[in-house]
Amino acid sequence: MIFDTHCHGYWNGLEQRQDEVRRNMRAQGVTRSVQIGTGLEMSRKALSLSRDWGPETWCAAGLHPTGCQDMPESSVRQFTVQLEELIQANRDKVVAVGETGLDYYHLTRGNETKQKQTQRLFFAAQAVLALRLDLPLVIHTRAAAAETIALLREHGARRAVIHCFSENPDFARALMTWSDEIYFSVSGILTYKKSLSVQETAKVLPLERILVETDAPFLVPQVLRDAHTLNEPAFARHVMDFLVTLRREPEHVVEEAVWENSNRFFRVEN
Repeated sequence: MIFDTHCHGYWNGLEQRQDEVRRNMRAQGVTRSVQIGTGLEMSRKALSLSRDWGPETWCAAGLHPTGCQDMPESSVRQFTVQLEELIQANRDKVVAVGETGLDYYHLTRGNETKQKQTQRLFFAAQAVLALRLDLPLVIHTRAAAAETIALLREHGARRAVIHCFSENPDFARALMTWSDEIYFSVSGILTYKKSLSVQETAKVLPLERILVETDAPFLVPQVLRDAHTLNEPAFARHVMDFLVTLRREPEHVVEEAVWENSNRFFRVEN
């Protein structure tokens, strides 16, 4: 069985095909998923979908770094209060805070300093909230590896997943030195021909630290890129299959371990 630990099934293109999306998941043995919010509205959509899909689906609520970088700094407190209200009212379904993090790749030229500061403020607020609510963080990080590590250390955030891993083994080692509750989720990026550092990381990581995801509808696995423009949770099977080719353990050992890791990280019953 496969657990798609990060997808956006409510997104345009998937939302209109819910029955088909779920049939495809079942056909590939993808039995569980976490629907990820990228803002308050999207978090509500992720929550609604998790209820519609039933007991094998959960959600995360948070604000993506590129979604907050142009917001006024004075709105951090109001956002955090609203986010906490949403989570507290739905603790049966919300299993993480996020996705949050830092993305210095998509900054606006001439406004980089302010946008970086705003991203850091919202990330810090969500890290503190996750700690207070005893929930893990779902982290998006791009072109901000050192600052991501520094912020997690500064705020004592030890339980987190680096989603859509796109860094290198040194980044992973630094985080594992900080906490034994940091996980690394591989996506379709793992399958791309130029993703050599990601593939190397997937080879050397302890198996008990690895999750798989799709980030659907984004990042279609390489084997399907010519035939599909949208990713979907069923394609977690292709991420898993590629991961198996990189590991020394037998296929069933890898699949079972990643399943166990996913349930343990989100603290849902196996």
